[in-house]
Amino acid sequence: MSDFIFSNVNIKEKRMKSVLHTIYKSDFPQVSYFHGSWGSLGITKNIYNGYEPYETEEYISVIIGGPLLTFRSNSFIHDEQSNEGTKAIFQRWRKNENVWDEDINGPYAILIINKITSELLVVTDIMSFVPVYESRNNNSIYLSSHVDMIAKVTEKSDDFDEVSLIDFILHGTVTYPYTAYKNIYQIQPASEHYFNSDNTTQVKAYWEPYESKHPMSINHTAKTIRRELEGYIKLITSETTNIAQFISGGEDSRTLSALLENIHRDSFIYLDNMNREGKIARKIASKYNANFNLSTREKMHYLHILEDCSDLIGAGAEYHHAHTYGFHKTLNKYDGVFGGLFSDALLKGARIKKTKFSKKFIFIPDTKNKNELINEEVNKNAFQNNVINELIERRNRHLEFIKKYRNKSAEEWFELWPSSMNRNIANVYANRRLFKSYEPFLSNEIVKMSASIPQKWKLNRSLFQKVAKPYLKKSKWVFHGDGWLPYYSYRVNSIISFFTWTYRQFGRRLGFVKGNQGPWTEWKEVINSEEWIERVNKYKSNGKKITFIENNLNYSIVQEIAHVQVLYQVKKR
Repeated sequence: MSDFIFSNVNIKEKRMKSVLHTIYKSDFPQVSYFHGSWGSLGITKNIYNGYEPYETEEYISVIIGGPLLTFRSNSFIHDEQSNEGTKAIFQRWRKNENVWDEDINGPYAILIINKITSELLVVTDIMSFVPVYESRNNNSIYLSSHVDMIAKVTEKSDDFDEVSLIDFILHGTVTYPYTAYKNIYQIQPASEHYFNSDNTTQVKAYWEPYESKHPMSINHTAKTIRRELEGYIKLITSETTNIAQFISGGEDSRTLSALLENIHRDSFIYLDNMNREGKIARKIASKYNANFNLSTREKMHYLHILEDCSDLIGAGAEYHHAHTYGFHKTLNKYDGVFGGLFSDALLKGARIKKTKFSKKFIFIPDTKNKNELINEEVNKNAFQNNVINELIERRNRHLEFIKKYRNKSAEEWFELWPSSMNRNIANVYANRRLFKSYEPFLSNEIVKMSASIPQKWKLNRSLFQKVAKPYLKKSKWVFHGDGWLPYYSYRVNSIISFFTWTYRQFGRRLGFVKGNQGPWTEWKEVINSEEWIERVNKYKSNGKKITFIENNLNYSIVQEIAHVQVLYQVKKR
């Protein structure tokens, strides 16, 4: 649950605690409070063991998140009241031995306050998986790991940025470095940020996603990625076997299952009901030595969690990616819960723009679309010209920013760096606040590998299939939920998936394939339900009229979900 609020001015403890609790409806976390001539700091208790604050006569050191340390053991993951991990990072920094992109693996943010000089160091992780936000007002500086918290403490909760809200509705993200609020910005990923006592700031990047010639063959690269995945998992499993994993009908979770095979563990899947996806997941759990656990959600689950999850992750991130909410208390007893997030984005080219037919039909091989598509969702006739023009300008500026690093793959990394540009990132935002979540595909080395490998290796799973093939041998004849066999290459699967796709299309039309067979809910039924419509009308009747989000526009399903989320977040203020 760890979040922080820092200011170089005094914020009273009661006020700090109140704001840090605003994202929760219940189970309010413990708050640690520090203050002095340097300012004020509030932190909610970190659910990851070993990362309590560490204070000396001169410094306060804080870690947000639960990164894995590669320069020493992670034995502290057992100790609930320990600050051993925080202390180890601080001492390495004091000795000037730190190499951030090699020493600390996974999502985190680091704060080190010099109480004597009133200087502050903030370190962001390699892709800002834990984003940090900044607001300035005259000589006052505010920083936080939650965008709504910083808006609340600076009394800007009503000061929404119209362009950003439209951006979020259309694209599911807010273009970096902007946020849903005016004059609140996200600070740079993979960087050291030095906030000096005279209110000046220096930013020093420790890694940047430069496009470079990849030095290894595809087979050597696959071996390197396997070694990294195995090493990441070993950092945890060498210390504890009290672990769990998420499981599904896909290939990422069965790859993860194989990596964890030698540890008897619990696996979890959340569905509307036991369907094709669940049956495949149960087979995978059996083949790879895991206890299978299915939790079912009610039909209107995603409506019922809208408010809680919107508050938890903050404005500008899609709440419905918080899949574990409502089930998370079951996961609190584990020292680590493993997921397979971001393998699609980093290794399988999910953010590479594809041609129309390869996007629509699973059996047609991926082909990169060479047209510039970053503004294809912007309807110039739907909103005021000045707002649309500003939105397009912001997105073009971010594209130009990415082009400084990447010429051939700028559009892909437009949605990757920082990670807040990836609409699936809310999964990480939610999970890290709810239980001890670990995502092996967020490993620093895999991020760096993704930045260097050719895009053609990502398309059609060419690289990933080579990475995963040794792990998939036990399940080589178990179909993916989408109707193909992950063990085999896309050439083989193009034929297989054509027949399964055709069978399922006819099956639905003839009635022998019925119901929701996938991992998601039936969103059309949800947003067309009376309960959903009643909730929308409730948000619209709260007295605040914001016409640019209340127009009856021709939104897609995901845009309509984002639209209603924005209605809630604006109306609750």
